[in-house]
Amino acid sequence: MARSDVRTTSDKVNDVELVFKEYYGSLCYFASKYLQDEEVIEDIVQDIFITLLERKTQFQSETHLKNFLYLSVRNGCLNHMRNLRSRDRYIASLAREEQEESFEENIILAEVHRELATAVGKLPEECRKVFELCYFQGLDNESAAKELGVSINTVKAQKARGKKILKESLKDLMPLFFYFFMG
Repeated sequence: MARSDVRTTSDKVNDVELVFKEYYGSLCYFASKYLQDEEVIEDIVQDIFITLLERKTQFQSETHLKNFLYLSVRNGCLNHMRNLRSRDRYIASLAREEQEESFEENIILAEVHRELATAVGKLPEECRKVFELCYFQGLDNESAAKELGVSINTVKAQKARGKKILKESLKDLMPLFFYFFMG
Protein backbone atom coordinates (compact mmCIF):
# COMPACT_ATOMS: atom_id res chain seq x y z
CA MET A 1 0.00 0.00 0.00
CA ALA A 2 1.37 3.38 -0.96
CA ARG A 3 2.07 5.85 1.85
CA SER A 4 -0.49 8.30 0.44
CA ASP A 5 -3.26 5.67 0.81
CA VAL A 6 -2.70 5.28 4.55
CA ARG A 7 -4.69 7.59 6.82
CA THR A 8 -3.52 7.94 10.37
CA THR A 9 -5.86 8.55 13.29
CA SER A 10 -4.57 12.11 13.38
CA ASP A 11 -5.52 12.57 9.71
CA LYS A 12 -9.02 11.18 10.34
CA VAL A 13 -9.79 13.36 13.37
CA ASN A 14 -8.55 16.43 11.51
CA ASP A 15 -10.61 15.84 8.34
CA VAL A 16 -13.61 18.10 9.04
CA GLU A 17 -15.81 16.38 6.44
CA LEU A 18 -15.23 12.93 7.97
CA VAL A 19 -15.72 14.30 11.48
CA PHE A 20 -18.94 16.02 10.38
CA LYS A 21 -20.35 12.80 8.89
CA GLU A 22 -19.37 10.79 11.97
CA TYR A 23 -20.53 13.17 14.74
CA TYR A 24 -23.20 15.52 13.37
CA GLY A 25 -26.16 13.33 14.39
CA SER A 26 -24.73 12.54 17.82
CA LEU A 27 -23.99 16.18 18.53
CA CYS A 28 -27.53 17.20 17.54
CA TYR A 29 -28.90 14.48 19.80
CA PHE A 30 -26.63 15.68 22.62
CA ALA A 31 -27.78 19.29 22.10
CA SER A 32 -31.42 18.17 22.23
CA LYS A 33 -30.86 17.37 25.91
CA TYR A 34 -30.48 21.12 26.46
CA LEU A 35 -32.73 22.66 23.78
CA GLN A 36 -35.93 21.67 22.00
CA ASP A 37 -35.69 23.91 18.91
CA GLU A 38 -34.26 21.71 16.12
CA GLU A 39 -33.25 24.67 13.96
CA VAL A 40 -31.28 26.23 16.81
CA ILE A 41 -29.69 22.86 17.61
CA GLU A 42 -28.60 22.39 14.00
CA ASP A 43 -27.25 25.97 13.88
CA ILE A 44 -25.20 25.45 17.03
CA VAL A 45 -23.73 22.17 15.79
CA GLN A 46 -23.01 23.60 12.34
CA ASP A 47 -21.30 26.61 13.94
CA ILE A 48 -18.92 24.21 15.73
CA PHE A 49 -17.88 22.72 12.38
CA ILE A 50 -17.47 26.19 10.86
CA THR A 51 -15.18 27.01 13.78
CA LEU A 52 -13.18 23.85 13.04
CA LEU A 53 -12.81 24.90 9.41
CA GLU A 54 -11.87 28.49 10.18
CA ARG A 55 -9.41 27.75 12.97
CA LYS A 56 -7.94 24.67 11.33
CA THR A 57 -7.50 23.26 14.83
CA GLN A 58 -5.42 20.08 14.90
CA PHE A 59 -6.31 17.29 17.34
CA GLN A 60 -3.86 14.69 18.52
CA SER A 61 -6.48 12.03 19.19
CA GLU A 62 -10.14 11.22 18.84
CA THR A 63 -10.54 11.81 22.58
CA HIS A 64 -9.35 15.40 22.24
CA LEU A 65 -11.66 15.88 19.27
CA LYS A 66 -14.68 14.48 21.16
CA ASN A 67 -13.94 16.68 24.18
CA PHE A 68 -13.81 19.74 21.95
CA LEU A 69 -17.02 18.84 20.08
CA TYR A 70 -19.17 17.97 23.09
CA LEU A 71 -17.94 20.86 25.23
CA SER A 72 -18.42 23.29 22.34
CA VAL A 73 -21.97 22.09 21.74
CA ARG A 74 -22.78 22.23 25.45
CA ASN A 75 -21.37 25.75 25.71
CA GLY A 76 -23.27 26.80 22.58
CA CYS A 77 -26.51 25.49 24.06
CA LEU A 78 -25.91 27.17 27.39
CA ASN A 79 -25.05 30.47 25.69
CA HIS A 80 -28.26 30.26 23.69
CA MET A 81 -30.28 29.54 26.83
CA ARG A 82 -28.65 32.48 28.61
CA ASN A 83 -29.53 34.80 25.75
CA LEU A 84 -33.18 33.71 25.78
CA ARG A 85 -33.86 33.94 29.50
CA SER A 86 -33.32 36.35 32.26
CA ARG A 87 -30.39 35.62 34.56
CA ASP A 88 -32.61 34.09 37.25
CA ARG A 89 -34.42 31.77 34.84
CA TYR A 90 -31.07 30.73 33.33
CA ILE A 91 -29.61 29.83 36.73
CA ALA A 92 -32.78 27.91 37.64
CA SER A 93 -32.68 25.92 34.40
CA LEU A 94 -29.02 25.04 34.95
CA ALA A 95 -29.81 23.79 38.46
CA ARG A 96 -32.76 21.75 37.11
CA GLU A 97 -30.63 20.31 34.31
CA GLU A 98 -27.90 19.30 36.74
CA GLN A 99 -30.46 17.52 38.93
CA GLU A 100 -32.15 15.67 36.06
CA GLU A 101 -29.19 14.42 34.04
CA SER A 102 -25.51 14.95 34.35
CA PHE A 103 -23.24 16.14 31.58
CA GLU A 104 -21.51 12.74 31.49
CA GLU A 105 -24.79 10.84 31.14
CA ASN A 106 -25.72 13.01 28.15
CA ILE A 107 -22.40 12.20 26.49
CA ILE A 108 -22.92 8.50 27.11
CA LEU A 109 -26.44 8.67 25.68
CA ALA A 110 -25.19 10.50 22.59
CA GLU A 111 -22.45 7.90 22.10
CA VAL A 112 -24.91 5.02 22.55
CA HIS A 113 -27.18 6.72 20.02
CA ARG A 114 -24.24 7.00 17.58
CA GLU A 115 -23.26 3.35 18.08
CA LEU A 116 -26.84 2.21 17.54
CA ALA A 117 -27.22 4.30 14.38
CA THR A 118 -23.92 2.92 13.07
CA ALA A 119 -24.94 -0.68 13.85
CA VAL A 120 -28.34 -0.25 12.19
CA GLY A 121 -26.61 1.27 9.16
CA LYS A 122 -24.48 -1.89 8.85
CA LEU A 123 -27.46 -4.26 8.76
CA PRO A 124 -28.15 -6.02 5.43
CA GLU A 125 -30.20 -3.71 3.23
CA GLU A 126 -33.61 -5.41 3.45
CA CYS A 127 -33.18 -6.01 7.17
CA ARG A 128 -32.18 -2.36 7.70
CA LYS A 129 -35.21 -1.09 5.75
CA VAL A 130 -37.60 -3.19 7.83
CA PHE A 131 -35.86 -2.20 11.05
CA GLU A 132 -36.01 1.52 10.26
CA LEU A 133 -39.68 1.40 9.23
CA CYS A 134 -40.81 -0.61 12.25
CA TYR A 135 -38.63 0.80 15.01
CA PHE A 136 -37.70 4.32 13.93
CA GLN A 137 -40.83 5.30 11.99
CA GLY A 138 -43.17 3.28 14.21
CA LEU A 139 -44.94 1.32 11.47
CA ASP A 140 -46.60 -1.97 12.36
CA ASN A 141 -45.66 -5.17 10.52
CA GLU A 142 -48.55 -4.91 8.07
CA SER A 143 -47.81 -1.28 7.13
CA ALA A 144 -44.10 -2.03 6.73
CA ALA A 145 -44.93 -5.03 4.51
CA LYS A 146 -47.12 -2.85 2.27
CA GLU A 147 -44.46 -0.11 2.14
CA LEU A 148 -41.80 -2.59 1.03
CA GLY A 149 -44.03 -4.81 -1.09
CA VAL A 150 -43.23 -7.95 0.90
CA SER A 151 -45.20 -10.36 3.09
CA ILE A 152 -45.82 -9.81 6.79
CA ASN A 153 -43.81 -12.97 7.49
CA THR A 154 -40.85 -11.47 5.63
CA VAL A 155 -41.10 -8.36 7.81
CA LYS A 156 -41.23 -10.49 10.97
CA ALA A 157 -38.26 -12.57 9.81
CA GLN A 158 -36.21 -9.46 8.93
CA LYS A 159 -37.03 -7.88 12.31
CA ALA A 160 -35.91 -11.02 14.13
CA ARG A 161 -32.76 -11.18 12.00
CA GLY A 162 -32.01 -7.50 12.69
CA LYS A 163 -32.49 -7.93 16.44
CA LYS A 164 -30.16 -10.92 16.45
CA ILE A 165 -27.45 -9.08 14.50
CA LEU A 166 -27.77 -5.95 16.65
CA LYS A 167 -27.77 -7.94 19.86
CA GLU A 168 -24.45 -9.49 18.85
CA SER A 169 -22.85 -6.30 17.51
CA LEU A 170 -24.00 -4.19 20.48
CA LYS A 171 -23.49 -6.78 23.22
CA ASP A 172 -20.94 -4.58 24.99
CA LEU A 173 -23.48 -1.74 25.18
CA MET A 174 -26.39 -3.81 26.56
CA PRO A 175 -25.79 -2.75 30.19
CA LEU A 176 -26.05 0.90 29.09
CA PHE A 177 -29.29 0.24 27.21
CA PHE A 178 -30.84 -1.30 30.31
CA TYR A 179 -29.56 1.50 32.55
CA PHE A 180 -30.79 4.38 30.39
CA PHE A 181 -33.81 2.98 28.62
CA MET A 182 -35.26 0.55 31.15
CA GLY A 183 -34.38 2.30 34.42
